Amino acid sequence: MSFSRGLTLLALSGLLVLAAKAAEPAAPVNVLAMKNGGVVLAHTSQYDKEFPVNAMIDSSLENYWASGKPSPGGWYPQSFVIEMDQVYALEKLVVDNRETDERDYPGVSARKMRFSVSTQSPREGWQLLVTTDALQFDRKEIPLLYPVNARWLKVEVLSNYGHPQFVEINELEAYGKPVGRKGPFPDPNGVYQTNYNLLMLKVDGNEVTGCYELDKGYVYGKTNGRVFDIHWIEHKGEESGTALLVLSSGGFLNGLWYENGVMKGPWFGNKLPDRTRIDCDPVSAAMGVGFNASTLVDQDSSKTNR
Repeated sequence: MSFSRGLTLLALSGLLVLAAKAAEPAAPVNVLAMKNGGVVLAHTSQYDKEFPVNAMIDSSLENYWASGKPSPGGWYPQSFVIEMDQVYALEKLVVDNRETDERDYPGVSARKMRFSVSTQSPREGWQLLVTTDALQFDRKEIPLLYPVNARWLKVEVLSNYGHPQFVEINELEAYGKPVGRKGPFPDPNGVYQTNYNLLMLKVDGNEVTGCYELDKGYVYGKTNGRVFDIHWIEHKGEESGTALLVLSSGGFLNGLWYENGVMKGPWFGNKLPDRTRIDCDPVSAAMGVGFNASTLVDQDSSKTNR
């Protein structure tokens, strides 16, 4: 074989490999995941901040949701409303119970579940999609008979596998194709009343900076206008971590915060009127935790009490 012919065959082989890769179908996207724009708008209960409802859509089997302590009238049904970043034609649902606390609390896995969808609003227009049994300490995939359009998904837990007090879910997932284009996201700039006091966010393109009143904290990171993948720093730079927050179409910010890669609890709040004042500003907050006006320095996470 001549050298030039060998090069030609090698080039053709490379092109065939690239063409084969381009022809491969894209991996399905879990449209409920926070990182993909899913956000919990409402829920009936959660045990505490270590087992938050957001853990069901954080794309991690390390965390799970647990119901709150039952009232005298009982605890069924438990329900949640999740908003997706646009309308999707849903084709499959998933309930994952593989890492619930079955070993210490036998029968705690969610069992009978009811799913409803709406394209109208998170409060009305609900249509029953499917009722099914999830699996105990296992993963259940629920293919739909035909694609169903949805912007909001209501999930109701009607029973568990026998535990008398609590019910748990590891992960909820949904898969489908987008219908039309994403509408404009609400303006994320402004002040939010959160469970950690006031938080200010300022967005410039895909960059976000901000500050929060608690411990004069500073935040910075990336955003597409709906999903905020941020770092937080406080106590003069001695304590830091990350957060993943999602802004709903109605101005509700909800997500989780982490320290040393470990989920520590929910971080959520509603956007306040534009005139709201906050006792911090991003520049001063950045200086207070050891940043200069334009340079971010590497931060080592350390123990914190929020």
